[in-house]
Amino acid sequence: KFGDPSTLRFRGAPPQNLCVCAMAAADPFALINRSMGRAAAAKGGYPAGAGAAGRRRKLLDPTNPKDIEYLRRMHPDFDEVMVSASIDYRTACHTDANFANKFRIPPVMESQRAFREHTNSVDAVCWGPEAGKFVSASHDCTLKVWDAQRGVCTDTLTGHVAGVYHCAVANNRRLILSCGSGCQKNVLLWSWPEKKVRSELSGHGRSVVHCAFAADSAFAATVDQDGMVLVHDVERSLCTLRLAAHRGTAHASSFCADDGNLLLTVGADGDMHLLDIREQQGPKSWHMPSTVANAVTRKTVLGVHAAHDGYAVHAVEFVDRTSIFSGGADCKLKRWDLRSMAPFTAKSVGQYLGHTAPVRSLAVTPDKRFVASGCEDGSLRVWPTDPLGDRRSALRELRAEAKKIEEEFEDEAKLGTPEQRRRLEEIRKAQAPLREEEARLARDGYVSAARALSAHVGLVSGVSWQVDSANNTAQILSSSWDQTVQLFNIAFNDLK
Repeated sequence: KFGDPSTLRFRGAPPQNLCVCAMAAADPFALINRSMGRAAAAKGGYPAGAGAAGRRRKLLDPTNPKDIEYLRRMHPDFDEVMVSASIDYRTACHTDANFANKFRIPPVMESQRAFREHTNSVDAVCWGPEAGKFVSASHDCTLKVWDAQRGVCTDTLTGHVAGVYHCAVANNRRLILSCGSGCQKNVLLWSWPEKKVRSELSGHGRSVVHCAFAADSAFAATVDQDGMVLVHDVERSLCTLRLAAHRGTAHASSFCADDGNLLLTVGADGDMHLLDIREQQGPKSWHMPSTVANAVTRKTVLGVHAAHDGYAVHAVEFVDRTSIFSGGADCKLKRWDLRSMAPFTAKSVGQYLGHTAPVRSLAVTPDKRFVASGCEDGSLRVWPTDPLGDRRSALRELRAEAKKIEEEFEDEAKLGTPEQRRRLEEIRKAQAPLREEEARLARDGYVSAARALSAHVGLVSGVSWQVDSANNTAQILSSSWDQTVQLFNIAFNDLK
C-alpha cells in the first residue's frame, strides 16, 4: 500500500504505527524470523537471546553422550550424583550406605516416666482436661485419664464397643471427643468433670480414625476409613457438613488455630484438602433435586496433590492461617506456607529429614518454635521449625545493634569508647558462626533434628506438648503401639 518505504516522507518524526507498517512492508517476516532465531539458538544449546556472534556459553545436556563424557571429566562424582538424584528419600533411607553419615542421629534423650496400664496398643494421647492430667485412647476400648505427676491412672472412661483410635480435649476443658472402630458408637462426646457420655455423634458408616476440635470448641471434625469428612455442631450434637474428601482412608484433620472456619484433612491418597466450612455450607436451594441432577460437580476444595511424593499422609497440624506441618509415608516431615503456594505448583518451604520410616504423628509447640514427630519404627525427634529464619533474624538484630553503636560514636574518627569497641568486637565474633550456619542451612535445603527421644519399641501413634508459663521448659507425651505412654521433660535452652 505504501510502496517502497524509503520513498516515504513525513513532517517531523514518523508515526510509530506507520513505522511498524513500513518495516513489515520491507520484510513481512522480520518479527517472526527474529523469534525463530532465538528459538533455534536455544535449541542448539545456547541461551535464548544469544546470537551466532559474541561470547556465549553452551548449555550441557546430561542425556548427550558427548556432554556426559565432559561432565565426567570435570566432575568425578557425576555418576553418583545422577544416580542419587533419581532415588527418592524413602528409598535412600534403606539403600544408601552413606545415609547415616548424611543424616546423623541427634543427641538422644530418655523418657522420665512410663505409663503402662493399657492392655492393648495406645493410639492417641493429649493433655487435659485438668492441669497436670492427660487422656489416652487405646485399642482396649477405653480412655484413661492420668495424673502426670504421680504417674497413676485416676479415671477410666468406657463406652466404645471397639478399639478407640483417637481422642481430643476441647480448649474450654469441659469436653472430650473420642472416636474408634465399628459402625456404632464410633464417635462419643464426653462431658467433664461429669466423666459421662454427653452424646453420640452419628453420621459415619465405618470406623472413624481421627477427631479434632475447633479453637472455639463450637465445632468438631471427624474422618473415617471411607474418606468422609464430617463437621459437627458440638452444642446441638448435629452434623452440619458431610463431604467425601479423599479416596480411601482419611487419616487426620486439623482446624486452623486462628480461624475455626478453616479445616485441613489428609489421607491415604496422598492429598491435603483445605476446606472453608462457610463455602461448603451453601444455600439450601443448591441441594434441591433439580439442582443436583443438572450439576456436574460443586467442589470448592483447595489443597495439595501428592503432598508427600505420592505416598500417604498420616499427620497434619494447621498452626495458623499461613503455616501447615504434615508427616507422611515418604519418611518426611514438611512445612507449608499458604502464601507461597501457587496453583498446580505447590511446594513445601521446609523439609525435616532424618527419619527412616513413615512419620505417623506430630505436634507443634504453641509458640511455633519446635515440632515433635513420631515414627513407625518407634523413634521420636524434636526439630526447630525454622532454623534458617532464626539465624537470619539473629543476624539482623546484631547488625541493627552494631549500626546503633556506630551512630553513637562522638568523635569524627569514629573510634568510639573502649566499651563500644569491645561490644562491636563481640558482635563481629557472634556473627561469624551465624553466617556459617545460615550458609549451611541454605545449601543443604533441609532441617536437622535437635533431639532424638528414645523410649518406644513400637509405632508412635501420638505426640502432645505442654509448655510452662515461662516458656522455658516443656513436657512431651507420646503414645505407642507398645501399649505405653512416655513422658519427656525438655529445656528449650538445650535445643538451641
